Amino acid sequence: MISIVSATNRNQSITRIVSETYRKLLEQHGNSTLFFHLESVPGEFLNDGMYRKAAHGLRDFGHSIFNSADEFVMIMPEYNGSFPGVLKLVIDACNPDIFIGKRFALVGVASGRAGNLRGMDHMTDILHYLKAEVYSQKLPISQIRNLLDSDFKLSHEPTLEAMQKHILGFKEFSGRFSTRLQS
Repeated sequence: MISIVSATNRNQSITRIVSETYRKLLEQHGNSTLFFHLESVPGEFLNDGMYRKAAHGLRDFGHSIFNSADEFVMIMPEYNGSFPGVLKLVIDACNPDIFIGKRFALVGVASGRAGNLRGMDHMTDILHYLKAEVYSQKLPISQIRNLLDSDFKLSHEPTLEAMQKHILGFKEFSGRFSTRLQS
């Protein structure tokens, strides 16, 4: 099982389009998937109660995501040179132990030309701190608005091929890592 996280709470986002495309490609490769989008973070969870209460809705929301699988693909738009704050807030609400040994692939989405490389580096640092493993081949998707067709579908063939390679590489990485854990 691989969980995909569309890492923005902006409704009807391009990141969601990329996430759904990635999910379809994963399933074409025979992977079962779960799909999470941060659009569904309830506004009443966005308060400092998560730091004071043992039980808090945002913590439960985060745990439902990060306890769902051992493998994750995080698709993150670039917000101000990094990733959306709502993703960091969800991670911060979680018990850090739930990340230990999990495996993550990162995909950056940007209107600019760097494909959110800086945001993926920031997330790598956070995940390594939490003792999670990150697939080294990050996938930056740049100029995203130019890659969508008139129906707002991601149909740019070179990008789809890059996504296919990313999926195959992540599966190989994750498989090797799983084997080492069992030894």
